[in-house]
Amino acid sequence: MSEHPSNGSRALLPGQVKSWLGVVAFVLVAVAVLAFAFVAIRPATNTDLDRRTAQKALRADTESKAKALLTAPAKNADGSYRLPVADAMAVIAANPKVLADMRKSAAAPVAPVTTAFVKADDEQMKRGLAVYSRTCIACHQPTGKGLAPVFPSIAGVPIVNGDATLPIKFILHGLMGPITVDGVTYNSMMPPVAGVSDQDIADVLTYVRQSFGNKSNSVTPDQVKAVRAANAARTAPWNTAELGLK
Repeated sequence: MSEHPSNGSRALLPGQVKSWLGVVAFVLVAVAVLAFAFVAIRPATNTDLDRRTAQKALRADTESKAKALLTAPAKNADGSYRLPVADAMAVIAANPKVLADMRKSAAAPVAPVTTAFVKADDEQMKRGLAVYSRTCIACHQPTGKGLAPVFPSIAGVPIVNGDATLPIKFILHGLMGPITVDGVTYNSMMPPVAGVSDQDIADVLTYVRQSFGNKSNSVTPDQVKAVRAANAARTAPWNTAELGLK
């Protein structure tokens, strides 16, 4: 009897196995090469194109602005004028002292901008005195010096002569917490002043800011109205910590 299988198939010889493996390896390498080539040469996606377009536009805009700074005169945000670099270099070359003067000017301290003092009219001062006499005089006294260490002075005090928003808040809602005035620390509470209109508050603050040696500009009813509206929901007194006062 024959020793071969009945279906007639025969086992592959080692050389045939090696040949088939070589073919499979070649096919796999070819597929990998084609895939790499496809990725390398494929058209850029819309996202890539958009990104490159945006980068190109940004570079062009930056170059345009830089060129303008170097070559074109313009007005700066602070109102001063800018010379082109070429013109500035020509000025410095013609007179080297200009550069030294510019450095000296840049190093000089800048004077603070101040608002010219405007005296309130007599009628407003009279109205303010009337409001002060019925709402403030008991604590802050006819002299504005207060009663240390319970009621602070309002004479020559920065908090009175500075931003009018703060004393408006004090009158509307009151103030509590420690505060130091003229070297004395006060820790009592100023209650809100009831029954005063926007005009009353404007008048009394104008009177205070132009009395007792104070010399600050008037307060208007519109200023009071704005502060009142901005804090309409407030019910608690202000405290010195939240206002940054010491």
